[in-house]
Amino acid sequence: MRPDAPSAAEAGNVGGEAVFQRILVGIDETPESLIAAAQAGVLRAPGGELVLLAVVERHLAAHAGVAMADVERQLVDGTAADLDRARELVDADDAILAFGRFGDVFCGEGAKRGATLLAVGVRPHRRLGALTFGGHDVDALHDASRSVLIARPGWGPHNPDRVVVGVDGSAESRTAENVARALAGRLGADLVPVVGLEGGVDLGLLRAERTDALLDPRPLADAVVGASTRSSLIVIGRRGERRRRWGGNLVERVVYGARSSVLVVHGENAAA
Repeated sequence: MRPDAPSAAEAGNVGGEAVFQRILVGIDETPESLIAAAQAGVLRAPGGELVLLAVVERHLAAHAGVAMADVERQLVDGTAADLDRARELVDADDAILAFGRFGDVFCGEGAKRGATLLAVGVRPHRRLGALTFGGHDVDALHDASRSVLIARPGWGPHNPDRVVVGVDGSAESRTAENVARALAGRLGADLVPVVGLEGGVDLGLLRAERTDALLDPRPLADAVVGASTRSSLIVIGRRGERRRRWGGNLVERVVYGARSSVLVVHGENAAA
């Protein structure tokens, strides 16, 4: 065990605080959003709060012309039904039906509630499709100022079989590893720290800190994805690239290259 790893008594905690205590889940018409709700329920800390949020995007009805009122009514009814399905699946503390643009409302509500994790289902696109069409997962990934779960089918509502975390010696990866170790301990999952050797790594620092890392000759993004299965949870630290869309950054490559759910850890609110 590395010197700063949580003890058995602290499993599931980072800095004495449980991860994740306050979770906001974005619900839409896709099955993936229900997966996000189920997996968020697994990741919620004991005694933590989980809130479901569905957003009626009224602006979509503006293209309907004279049928605008009917289309808007259908949007309200459909979104409310999506929220009801999610409430049947997960034991939520609250469920909110809001109006506006999903990304703006979702990130704003997360900030207002002090959420430490935002959860959304992945859309069935790769990076090129995400760049072209966008989506709720894209908005959350690039605009949220807190940790984000991008959920894929594989283990919800069951525990992941392993927690795979990218390690490169940076402050962001240290935070992500602390979160990954805490979650693996709480969920009883195998922990797999992964080091991608291509691109330059301080091996002396890594060797001094751990003996349990998986060393891979590829870049970190490829190494992390390669070490995961569909039933894994990948944990990766967010670097200072949050508002730099589609620049080929590490988080983006992992999220859209993975087969499993990806937890993108924001250092400032990883716990509590």
